[in-house]
Amino acid sequence: MAEAGDKIPTLSELYQDLWTTYIFTENTNDSTSSQDYQVKLRHGIQSGEKAIHMVNQLHLYSDNENIDEVATNEVRYLLLPAILGYLSTLLNVKERIEVVKKGKDYFTDFLRLCKSYEVTDVNLPPDSTATGPTGKGPPDLIAMSRQRGDKIKKFQEQKERAKKLKDLSVEVEKDHVDDEVKRDYYLTLCQQWVEKSLEELDSLNCEVTMLKFREQSIQNGHEEPPKHKKDPQKKQAFRPFIITKDMIQKQVYGAGYPSRPVMTVDEFYEERVRDGTFQAPGSSHSMQDWANDPEKDAQAKEQEDSEKEKKIEEDDEETLQKARDWDEWKDDHRRGWGNRKNMG
Repeated sequence: MAEAGDKIPTLSELYQDLWTTYIFTENTNDSTSSQDYQVKLRHGIQSGEKAIHMVNQLHLYSDNENIDEVATNEVRYLLLPAILGYLSTLLNVKERIEVVKKGKDYFTDFLRLCKSYEVTDVNLPPDSTATGPTGKGPPDLIAMSRQRGDKIKKFQEQKERAKKLKDLSVEVEKDHVDDEVKRDYYLTLCQQWVEKSLEELDSLNCEVTMLKFREQSIQNGHEEPPKHKKDPQKKQAFRPFIITKDMIQKQVYGAGYPSRPVMTVDEFYEERVRDGTFQAPGSSHSMQDWANDPEKDAQAKEQEDSEKEKKIEEDDEETLQKARDWDEWKDDHRRGWGNRKNMG
């Protein structure tokens, strides 16, 4: 028996403790394997187990009742096995298969209870782990199309239900809440957990199948030896590998492309003069000519300008084309249009 000074928590307090633990698991950034996470998780699970035990002692629910006969504040206790099943699957234990089976039992009890009280009309999914794998026949396209339509419809219903819950949760947090609003909130929450329980059951069935397959492999002698029992192996000497096709060619010629000069600077300049890219020496006025002999450079510039004017007057085709090209270039490239990115 508990001592006289010990305070026994009420059913409402136990439920709130379980719900707070669920909210913690949904919003925390802690790793599920961290000690703090697991300690809070186990504390919430203990509160949930006590709450379910108290519900059974009080006989709050009966098979011959309807949801309309359940008091509003007692509707939320229908969620106890669903939340407890979800939290149980988050436990970090060695025997994972036991945790998974326990979670499946909680979710199944919740779905049966909701169906009994006509909160939902869904059928319990078959236990695929009990019957074993069945042979696959040809795909039924009509059934696949129907399943796709059901998934789309279910997704839309989930979105509407989530929005409704968000609005109702604001009303429930107020000091004075209408009984119908609170009841609608708890029933909508139960419907949301029905969908969540179906998804969790499907996932847990797959996990049980994999765990059983792994257990069978261990029994058949295919278990991998633990890492700490591995015999120390002698490390092999590092053997470098060459990425380039020929290491000697890389050292002499470069990394696969010609890197030796094929012509001198003078040969390169002469080739560009022949191509017309560079001008021939002495063919144009330059700053170097002006620095060496300003008067001679001025005379050369006047002579060059007069020759240009003469060619223009004589309608020299090449000179006129150059003049037109220069005018077009100046029209398209106004003065001061350069890089203005760094200007204030």
